[in-house]
Amino acid sequence: MTDKPIAGIDIAKDWLDICVDGGARVERIANRAEAVGAWLDRVEPRLVGFEPTGGHERILIAALRERSIPFLRVHPNDVIAFRQSRGVKAKSDPIDARLIQSFVTQELSRRGRRGSVIGDEQLRALVARRRQLLNTLQAERCRLALAAIAAVRDSLERVITALEGSLEAIETELAAAIAGNRETAALARLLQTIYGIGPITAFALIADLPELGLLTGKQIAALLGLAPHTRRSGKTRYRETIGHGRAGVRQALFNAARAAISHPSPFQDFYHRLVTRNRRPGKVALTAVMRKLLLTANAVARDRQPWRGSRQATPAPRAGGTKCRPHGEPIARRAGRVKAAAALGAGAS
Repeated sequence: MTDKPIAGIDIAKDWLDICVDGGARVERIANRAEAVGAWLDRVEPRLVGFEPTGGHERILIAALRERSIPFLRVHPNDVIAFRQSRGVKAKSDPIDARLIQSFVTQELSRRGRRGSVIGDEQLRALVARRRQLLNTLQAERCRLALAAIAAVRDSLERVITALEGSLEAIETELAAAIAGNRETAALARLLQTIYGIGPITAFALIADLPELGLLTGKQIAALLGLAPHTRRSGKTRYRETIGHGRAGVRQALFNAARAAISHPSPFQDFYHRLVTRNRRPGKVALTAVMRKLLLTANAVARDRQPWRGSRQATPAPRAGGTKCRPHGEPIARRAGRVKAAAALGAGAS
């Protein structure tokens, strides 16, 4: 097993540039299933590293999964930083292949990082298409609100109607794809036991975050871009920001966090405690709720158990019923209650 090479691959639309074990020679093959399969059968690498290129890597991933060859999807920012550390200023496909191979060999293998987890491509494509339709639909609705010419409004209304129909069809197909897999359907039901997470957020977590339940809390938060980056120098402490990661899942968790803090729940108590007691800004507290939701979903997916968070107990009704205000009496406002309390205090003194 150890005598098998490590390969770094730079992926283009029509070809792959492959560097094996830091060799000076870079081999170029067609980005076709037959050529990729023949190369893998001939070389039999023990590990393959490559940068994701927006879909052109699908043929390579399918061939690697078919042969059970582990692979790593390298983040472009890591390759850029590695290029700068090596002092490499030139850029070409063969140079990128050598850099990816060196980075995988010297850095990622040393860190002991697990191979990439690839989820269901069908679910990922459906969730991505739903997100695209929502963005386009929102843009068209904004244009409709400003359109003054009848012909323009008529055109926009027809496009909006078509987009709404397409969105409904995609959501139906997505729900059917989730229900068609017993394990995926069970995970979706478990995730929806978490307060604030509905079907759409559960679908986004399953499709775009296949690592859910396989990583620790810190790792999953860093992967999603919800881990603050510490920035300190001497006695100076800079603002700790978040970023990168998977924006689509973060957007879904943002909506779930807003729903969770809008109604009585442990997440609402957590949010109010951060805002009132700890004096955190609202956006910072909401981001903390997003992280808490993510860690809870990660634990649910790991243990395959429903969420058992304590919810707000409904107060029991009084024995004599609820006391109502007399008919015609105005509703007490906060300022009125404060003044009445002050008057009572003055009278008692």
